[in-house]
Amino acid sequence: MGFYIKKMVVMQDTPLKTVGKVGPCRVIQHSASHLDEARVALAENFYPHHLEALATDSGLNMSLKTVQLGGVTLGRLAYGTEVSLDFGELSNAYHISIPLSGRVEAVVGRQVSVSMPGLASVYLPVGPTKISRWSADCAQYGVKIDREYLEAELTTLVGHPVRTPVKFDPLVDLTRGPAESWLSLILTLAADLDREAGVLYDPLMSSSLAQAVTTGFLLASGHDHQESLQELRRPVRPRIVKRAVDAIHASPEKPFTVNDLAEVAGASVRSLQDGFQQHLGVPPMTYLRSVRLERVHEELSRNDADKPTVADAAHRWGFGHLGRFAAEYRRRYGETPSRTLNGG
Repeated sequence: MGFYIKKMVVMQDTPLKTVGKVGPCRVIQHSASHLDEARVALAENFYPHHLEALATDSGLNMSLKTVQLGGVTLGRLAYGTEVSLDFGELSNAYHISIPLSGRVEAVVGRQVSVSMPGLASVYLPVGPTKISRWSADCAQYGVKIDREYLEAELTTLVGHPVRTPVKFDPLVDLTRGPAESWLSLILTLAADLDREAGVLYDPLMSSSLAQAVTTGFLLASGHDHQESLQELRRPVRPRIVKRAVDAIHASPEKPFTVNDLAEVAGASVRSLQDGFQQHLGVPPMTYLRSVRLERVHEELSRNDADKPTVADAAHRWGFGHLGRFAAEYRRRYGETPSRTLNGG
């Protein structure tokens, strides 16, 4: 069955319009040298926003290429100059920002996040979203997942209705574990943006690809339904992994070493490490630090008069080096521990 898709490059003073559509798959390319053109191009394919150049001699050279796969839109975007973008509330979508170069500084709700190659930002449908600085050398892939579509996919996975917006962690480390695998999927799909007849252009693939992107992200990222997803996985975990995980959750403050955890699990260190990597996507000690961070975050987020100091909470849950703890905490939660303690 033959079909074709036309592309269009939006040049200066060229009116903007949709140029190719086959079934649910829509492929569009734009370029712009004026702020108004760039604003219209991004608004049509992603979100309405306010765009400003941060440099006096901006030299704007915006390029955007997108493909729409049902409930998912994948795009590659660069501005060629330093800009800021104020989206207000996204409302109808979740968005993952994946820098390929440069950096993006954003404020999502009351949290500040900085993303760069290897570290993605997640923007939520509720609460204000503003990119305060998109560096001149920044190019990124953006993945927009329609809110209704993502929440329906999550409902199918967990087996009960998802009635409130999913609360994703603001940053995702794309350099290891399931998130690294998910990034590989995105890079594979994005490679077809520059091919005339790649699988992204085939409407018969749209539904499967959108589901793979969405389910993969739900499995690879941190969010408030992750425990439900983990429960679905637990029966297939080896007993040695379960024993170590149970020990970690029961007493994460204990000064465990990998040898201690292997002894608890009744396995060799190598077997335990292989089991964690295969079934949890991270080494045992990385998993332990993650649980400790969660416990500290819970303490610092408490809304009562008996909050501990940052140092007390960190030491209580097993962090001996405050500098390294603070750096890990900021990477995980997008803000300093003291900011969490003081209510953001």
